[in-house]
Amino acid sequence: MTIEDIIKMLEDTTTELKDTLRRKSSDYTGGEGSQDPFANFKSTEVLGVDPVIGVMIRVMDKIQRIRSFVNDGELKVANESVYDAFDDIIGYTILAKAMIKEQRELKDD
Repeated sequence: MTIEDIIKMLEDTTTELKDTLRRKSSDYTGGEGSQDPFANFKSTEVLGVDPVIGVMIRVMDKIQRIRSFVNDGELKVANESVYDAFDDIIGYTILAKAMIKEQRELKDD
């Protein structure tokens, strides 16, 4: 694999993740008419868990799946590949980054 192959993978991945985020956003924004892209993650506040920590817990779940794949050479859930787990980590970390950015902007207001 060359650096150009990796850059192509990056471009393909980000394009796919943008499309996925747009599609899933309507399912997780808190219902009809809600525009909060973090509504699903903010639900962790009910349990006293900061939403960013909630996202990072989901990231850890994906890391565990990747660890299982590396150790066992396969995943038991057939409809989710190890590549999906990597993509989920990328998506979750972008959302966590956006949440922290929003928190800082609201704090500065």
